[in-house]
Amino acid sequence: MSGDAEAAKRLLEGRAWEDFCARLREAGAWVRDFPLPDHPGLRAEGFHYLLGLLSSGIAQATALADPDHPRFVRNPDSLAKWGAENADNQYLWARIRPDATYRIRGRRESALDFLIEVKQGYMQLGDARNYATLSAHDLGPAADGRFEILLAAARPAGHAGPFLSLHPDARYVAIRQYFYDWARESPARFTIERIDGPGTAPPSLTPTRMAELLDAAGVWTLETARFWGEWVRELREGWQPDRLAPARHFVGGADDIFYGNDWWRLGPADALVIESEVPDARYWAFQLCDVWFRTFDYAHRQTSVNGAQAVLDRDGRFRCVIAHRDPGAPNWLDACGHPEGMIQYRWVWTRSNPRPSLRTVAFARLREHLPRDHPHVTPAERRQALAAREAHVQRREPAT
Repeated sequence: MSGDAEAAKRLLEGRAWEDFCARLREAGAWVRDFPLPDHPGLRAEGFHYLLGLLSSGIAQATALADPDHPRFVRNPDSLAKWGAENADNQYLWARIRPDATYRIRGRRESALDFLIEVKQGYMQLGDARNYATLSAHDLGPAADGRFEILLAAARPAGHAGPFLSLHPDARYVAIRQYFYDWARESPARFTIERIDGPGTAPPSLTPTRMAELLDAAGVWTLETARFWGEWVRELREGWQPDRLAPARHFVGGADDIFYGNDWWRLGPADALVIESEVPDARYWAFQLCDVWFRTFDYAHRQTSVNGAQAVLDRDGRFRCVIAHRDPGAPNWLDACGHPEGMIQYRWVWTRSNPRPSLRTVAFARLREHLPRDHPHVTPAERRQALAAREAHVQRREPAT
């Protein structure tokens, strides 16, 4: 029996669906058994994480499955998180094929910048290569903010506009859109089309293809959970008190990003103080993630601080406080009651790579470990800042 015939038989006999459900059961068992501190809420967060992975897996098998009729899809976002995604980013993906030609059209709006990348695929599935990158500041100014980018295996003769080359192994276009001033910035808008594609209909769905899509959704969900779980294990096992690892490039990350990843643990009566020289970077930020390698809720809590939001002390240094309750410090990172998790910082488009310091202090004596003139934030000011975060995330993630 041919491979296509066997796949069709699996679908028609219900085995493809059963295999999909089996992968979900395996992912659920992985969440159930993953070693964690004695904190029931962390396990609940794990199953919430799994629901988000499943929604992303379904998107992989539906909206991101057809390179001949592509569209941009958010993955991850504030409701479906994975891979320590950046709280300041909107992530968009579209499926492509390397032997076709595509056109991306958009309007710049007011976000700080964006990176458009031609990619092999997803790091957690073993497809980590980036083949070409174009940023918003590479496009240059336009009177009305509109732009158009051509994607093809080779630049057509006479084409002088923005262009991205499609490597023979390219399967996706990904966009990382950066936001800095959350109170004012709005997302750029993007559409993608295959040239000669508009006005054509995709082929009818076959049992063989449906079996493939179910497999893809199940594999996405299970393997994503497993892969990032290994990162968590390594970070937890390598944890050293009062230390932050230096920032470096990672395979699968954009070429212009330095990532600093480390672990933190925090008792209920303690706080962590981070201090750093400010990098010579167009963008920089700190954020907290949970034990499932997801960012904490950044829409309703202050769990991230970037260079535009940060308040610097008079000596020009950045200091922030990780704590379970509001310390009144402007650069507070809310630990959300979690006993431990991941801390991540990013230097993007940077000319320097400073290494931050970290120390544990008693929460009751926190002010003794900050400059005497370190600002104080009132509860009313904090609530206003949190309301601005929620409004920004709703602008960033319009209904689809």
